[in-house]
Amino acid sequence: MVLIRNLILILFVLVSVPLFGTAAIIISFFERRKILSHKVAWLWCRLVLAISGVKITVEGLERLTPGKRYVFFANHQSQMDIPVLEEALKGFEIRFLAKRSLFRIPFFGWGIAALGYIPVERDDPREGLRSLIACAERVREGYSVVVFPEGTRSPDGRLLPFKTAGFLIPIKAGVPAVPVAILGTRKILPKGSLFVRPGEVRVIIGAPIPTEGLTKRDKDRLAQEVRAFLERFIPQGP
Repeated sequence: MVLIRNLILILFVLVSVPLFGTAAIIISFFERRKILSHKVAWLWCRLVLAISGVKITVEGLERLTPGKRYVFFANHQSQMDIPVLEEALKGFEIRFLAKRSLFRIPFFGWGIAALGYIPVERDDPREGLRSLIACAERVREGYSVVVFPEGTRSPDGRLLPFKTAGFLIPIKAGVPAVPVAILGTRKILPKGSLFVRPGEVRVIIGAPIPTEGLTKRDKDRLAQEVRAFLERFIPQGP
């Protein structure tokens, strides 16, 4: 049954990526592109979760105000984290940071660009700064942004050291930072694996952390507050 699920998922991805990518590009020309593009991303991710046999429980949504903008900071254990967060935070116009190289993939890259995802160049500090500025602008335009402060997927599930530059985004945009703990995605799709296993995922949303009055000097303290929440659920790395 698991093998059949994986074959169906592979077939779905191969067929759907060009279709959804094209749809995202077409929608980008519409006046209501923000809402429509978010629905396209959510629908694709929802289908991936359904085919994979992933069930999600979300705790802490009552801490968020519908329609308000946030910068979400989540731990990162699996490629499945992105569809999980699209489902868990479907009531918010979320956008993700993605490696710049992904934007060069035909249809997929064009699609995520049209959806408003933000390219990041990890190895170039100047490009990294431009990405942070672009993120803050995206928030001011009415979006919420998701940041994985570890910078990469954890190979063993433990919380990796944080890259603190991303904590400048909520400070510059003047919106709250929200810690989000994701539990269970590593068992479903571990780093380095292409084999998906059905399973349950628990998403725990922390209380929004205000950023009014904070400056760039406060980014490390903000990172510590987010990390303190995540450490309640996720063990630290070495």
